[in-house]
Amino acid sequence: MKVKELAEQAGYVVFAEGEDREIESGYCGDFLSNIISRAPDSCAWLTVMNNVNVAAVATLIDCACIILCEGTEPDEALLARARSLPVWVLGAKGNVFEETKRVAALCGV
Repeated sequence: MKVKELAEQAGYVVFAEGEDREIESGYCGDFLSNIISRAPDSCAWLTVMNNVNVAAVATLIDCACIILCEGTEPDEALLARARSLPVWVLGAKGNVFEETKRVAALCGV
């Protein structure tokens, strides 16, 4: 499933749009060094981190999208950087566990 379709089907808020890529897997985490060393390419990265470093890490790991969970919204610096790269930043109301199950079910990953 591509990012735009996931956003629509899951009812996620779209804060920033990027290339409409296929989501091949998922990764959950907030510890950036773990994300860098362990997250697979083309993943949906689920997190509650909302600062500008998230955009840098997202491009470094080549993720398909960032999903901010628990109603977290991007701060201004993250939003500006994500839009300039461009990187998908989505917003979800549920906790990381709930949203991971939703992404897995919808994307078949």
